[in-house]
Amino acid sequence: MQKKQILRTAGFALILGISFGVMAKVTYLANGIIIEEKEEKPKEQIVKITKCGFDRPIRVATTVNNRPFGWSEWMGNKTTLIGKGYGVNMFREIAEELHLRFQVVGYNSDDEAISELKKGNLDLLIGVYTPDSTIGRNIVTVYPAIFSNVFAVYYRNDKAFDVDGFESLIDKKGVMRRSENIYPLFDTHLPEDVSISLETTEDAFKQLLSGEADYLIGSPYSVEAELRRYKLHRTIQNAPKAISQAALFMVLTSATDCWKLKDLLGKAIEKYVADPQKVDRNVRKIIDEWGERFREEPGMLEMSQKSENAESEPTTENIKN
Repeated sequence: MQKKQILRTAGFALILGISFGVMAKVTYLANGIIIEEKEEKPKEQIVKITKCGFDRPIRVATTVNNRPFGWSEWMGNKTTLIGKGYGVNMFREIAEELHLRFQVVGYNSDDEAISELKKGNLDLLIGVYTPDSTIGRNIVTVYPAIFSNVFAVYYRNDKAFDVDGFESLIDKKGVMRRSENIYPLFDTHLPEDVSISLETTEDAFKQLLSGEADYLIGSPYSVEAELRRYKLHRTIQNAPKAISQAALFMVLTSATDCWKLKDLLGKAIEKYVADPQKVDRNVRKIIDEWGERFREEPGMLEMSQKSENAESEPTTENIKN
């Protein structure tokens, strides 16, 4: 167990470290001489850093539409938005271990969530890619990342092609899902001859199926969740070699004193992600649950076929007497 020392000098206390566990030994020093030793609970340790999470709950949100990592969902009679997904599940487990109070909220868009974070109306946002470059100032990034992600090229099974870097995409039409919010990660790296449009998830898949688009770029976990929803996981496949990678982070606002929890949360995240098999199981469980929601609904190909059949059926206007 890591020892926590508080050095009392000239009337103030300097916190040098935080311990994990139910109880932690705290050593009080004066000019290097031990004057008191006692056991403290995690709550007593954290309050010395900040009262955030005790006097009031930490206000937590996740990215709005990036399953399985995070999304906002209406609860009750569509009166309250709440964040859900892998990131929220992780934070809940960490908060319970550290005895932190928290409140999960939801937003209509990532831009709204980021705006509220910067203004201090939100304390913690989960599931942000490369926050230093995509969000800007007044943001405190918690390290390490909560998830290391790769990105792959997807295409129809009968339209597969070799993918070895961005040059493989030249003279082909590509799409990205707007909800995944990954285009800023690629913008400066794409060759000029690579054409990619941002679409809704449904339109992106429709363009792949129709041949209007040759490929889609996305995170395998995120794309798989939506392929399961639309029952396209046997029709669309990914190239075996990843084309890029990035990491997802938790970020705190510097507008409230919750940012002082940065190191404490970082140690907890490091412990959580130390078991990659556990992380993979947790993410895939969410994907399975998401796909199960739509088990009874027709897939995209079935819906498309029904639509084509309806259009080909004669109407009373074109039936000859």
